[in-house]
Amino acid sequence: MLGLMRGGLALAGAALVLAGCTAELGPAEGFNTPEAVGELPQNYKTMSEEWVRASIKNPGTTIVVGQPGPEVASCNISVLGKHFGWMVPVRYAVDDGCGDCNGEKTIYLWFNQGRIDRMSHFPDQC
Repeated sequence: MLGLMRGGLALAGAALVLAGCTAELGPAEGFNTPEAVGELPQNYKTMSEEWVRASIKNPGTTIVVGQPGPEVASCNISVLGKHFGWMVPVRYAVDDGCGDCNGEKTIYLWFNQGRIDRMSHFPDQC
């Protein structure tokens, strides 16, 4: 009886291993490939400015949308891998009334599949 049980467990284990070898796994959540990024939208400046205006306290502040890099860039999500997209730097004046919080701030918007996919405070981290 014990030998039959061991044989059944071994067969079940082998089936799981084979099933895992034949399954097609895509990138984990948050990860993508450079080929999957798509084109940068022609209206990326307008999209960037609208996104920033919607997220700051003073929507009348001056916003400067920089030029994206000439090719798809990557940022580190974690030690496990990278995320790819078109990185667009955006500068704006910070005036949120907290005393020494005034000045200029730069953020990086990451475009993927024609939309803003991520925001980061550093060009290599997202």
